[in-house]
Amino acid sequence: MFTHCNMTFKPHEVWFLNDNEKFTHRRFYLATCPKCNKGLAKLVETRISDGETFYELIGGDLLDKYTERLIKEVKYTDQDLIKLKSVPYGFCYGENQEVHNNKGDVIEIRQKRCDFFGNKQLLKKI
Repeated sequence: MFTHCNMTFKPHEVWFLNDNEKFTHRRFYLATCPKCNKGLAKLVETRISDGETFYELIGGDLLDKYTERLIKEVKYTDQDLIKLKSVPYGFCYGENQEVHNNKGDVIEIRQKRCDFFGNKQLLKKI
């Protein structure tokens, strides 16, 4: 969460960065203040040697320099995760569905893979 112009707001984009020699779990949050339209960013990294987490708030001219440097280190973004959510992932379960004709006879059985986020994928028709 960002606080600027006495307002609190969420970032509009998150970049997950590759680990380097000194830091791991690196994230770069990008936001725009809804009141003054100023670009803001926050770099969050965890130092490997002692596990301490560092937060760096960035704005103004430094924001352009950071984005140019860090865009080369992007592993994936939060927008990429939304695209992945159309396919079931994580802990999944199976669902069997019978298809009946007008007489009530079973003409087909559909087996689907489902996850707990509401995503389904057809695996087999019998």
